[in-house]
Order: sequence, then C-alpha cells, then structure tokens
Amino acid sequence: MTRPSPDLHQVDPLTEKQIALFKRDGMLILPGVLDPDLCRRARDQMWEIIGEHRPAMRRDDPATWVPFSEEEKASYPRADTGGDPYFSGSNHRYYIRNGVEELLLDLAPRALWGVAEQLLGEGEVVWPAGADEAGETIGPCLLTEGTLGGFDPHLGGEPEKWTGPATGRTEQVRLPKTGPTWMTAQGTRGLYCTLPNSPPPPAHYRGAHAEALYETRWRIQIAAYIDDLPERAGGLTLFPGSHRRIWDHREALHRDCPPPAVPEGSPEWNGYTAPPLPEIKADTEPVETAGPSGSVVLWHANLLHMAGQNQRRDVIRQATIYAFAKTTESVPDEVVKRDPSGDLWRDWSEAVRSIEAAA
Repeated sequence: MTRPSPDLHQVDPLTEKQIALFKRDGMLILPGVLDPDLCRRARDQMWEIIGEHRPAMRRDDPATWVPFSEEEKASYPRADTGGDPYFSGSNHRYYIRNGVEELLLDLAPRALWGVAEQLLGEGEVVWPAGADEAGETIGPCLLTEGTLGGFDPHLGGEPEKWTGPATGRTEQVRLPKTGPTWMTAQGTRGLYCTLPNSPPPPAHYRGAHAEALYETRWRIQIAAYIDDLPERAGGLTLFPGSHRRIWDHREALHRDCPPPAVPEGSPEWNGYTAPPLPEIKADTEPVETAGPSGSVVLWHANLLHMAGQNQRRDVIRQATIYAFAKTTESVPDEVVKRDPSGDLWRDWSEAVRSIEAAA
C-alpha cells in the first residue's frame, strides 16, 4: 500500500468528539489544517494559469474578476489528449483541471490520508497516485452504464474510447490527466472557483445534490480551501443530517430486494430530485462553510450539498474537491451494486462504528 512521504504535512487524527459530530451531521469543518506553503503555491499557480488563459483578469484588481461571456465560454478547447479543457469558465465559475498534479494531491488528499484511513480503515482506501510518465492515470471503477454516463461529458462524448464498454465489473480504467480522474480516486477535481457577486441558488435549492448512493465506493468527500474564505463568499453549502435520511429512505425501499431486481414502482435514483431529496430541501436549513486558508470540509458522500453563493465583491472562492474511495477488496462489486443496504456506517472503520453520534 502506497503511503504519503514521511516529510509531507499530515493533518492530525480526528478526536472522538469530532467523529461523533461527523456521524450526527455528516459534515465537519477543520479550520486551517493544511500546509500554508502548499496553499500559497497553489494560489500562485492558479494566477499564473489565469494570466496565460485570461490575462484581462488581474490578481491585484478585483474589478477585473467578472463573469465569463458566452464567447469566452466557447473559446476554451478540449485538451488534445482527451478530457476537459485545462482551464475553462462559465458565468461566475472557472475550473482548472490540475487535480492529478503533485501540488494539489500533496496539499489535500495525501495530507488527509491518515484521517481517511482513521475513518475508513487502514489499507482500505484507494491511493491518489496522480499521473504516470505518459501523463495518464489508472485506477479502479465499477463500469456500468451509469458510470459511463458520468464519464461522458468529460471525455468528449466518447467515454468508451478510454474505458471500454460497460462490463458491470470493477476494471482498472486509464484516463487522460484532465479527464474525470476523481471517478477512479486518482486525482482531485482540480480547482473549482466562484467569482464575486454570483447569483443566488435557484428556487427550492434545485442545484443541491447527493451523488454517492449507487455504483461507487466513495465514502468521504472533501473541499479544501486554498485561500481565506470569509462568510457569504461561496463556501460549499451542506444539508446537515441528510446523509442519514437519504440512506434510511433508500435502504428501506430496496430492503430484501437482491440485485439486479428493483422494487416495483421504485423511482430511478436521481441525485437532484429522487425522494427524499425534495423533502430535505424543504425542511432542512443548509449550512454554508467558511474558514481561513487551508481549511477543509469533510462530508459524508451521501450528504446533500451544493455550491454556495459568493456575495463578496473582492473574494474568489478557491477550492479543490476530492472523494476518498474504498478499495475493491474491502467493498466487493456485489455490495456496491446493492447499496444502500444494512447500516449507514457498514463500510467505515471500527473506530467510527464504535462511537455514538453526538446528541
């Protein structure tokens, strides 16, 4: 099992109280826990990339941090090697697909490796290896029609050129460095950034979603902020407790219905609209996260979440997002296909299962 370099900064293990809060809420904020130097380097790299791809946007002039026009949106070509454009923007959002580079991997997922194993089990977490010498990644993914659909928009509408056909089994999937490497746990999503004065969320929180119930081994997601993020600046917005409600609802619906059967009348899972998501959006007050540079938000992969609204005039929300996944050996294919089944904490470490959720 690959492990972080001994000289790489590691975030301290969680306390029992923190784990209890995480079990109750499905989320936990760790303020300023990442290496400040790596955060600074990530910010400097971001502005170097902006200088190359959008030079009118200047680091020292917030008046230039304006939304992307339709013409700009169409001007960022897909990478020659396949995958998303390295830099792209749309309206108040821009993206840098640098998630398999050593800088972002060391800054966030590898720095949290000890926490991930504390929560999910030592030796039971997929290692974020990043790109190889050919500039590609390889990692495990359950290849179903559903997961191929997730690959599709990030691989130019031709995912099978990279993945092969859906087999219904976990395969070692090779992807380009700007492809959806988060689906094989080999890279972060890169930098997801929100410009100032972004619009409010759509009515009834239509953009809020939960994506990890089926066909994936994701168990923990993280958002790592590489710069100071004050309140009302577009921090990740989460619906506390929704991880339990979503699991319990779906587990009851599918109980005693072995795969591949589906209960009669059961709606197909949609991470935006399937029950009980509308009810949760209607009765749960979401929490918008914030914190100093180097802060990390941990959230249970079933938790309902969405991007926040940046109401500031001189702040850009700068975050990298990653999902820790269980290994194939620790969660076999037949279990993934059957999810949700049993207890919400079935695949977590004994340290997590033995602690009661906070009252």
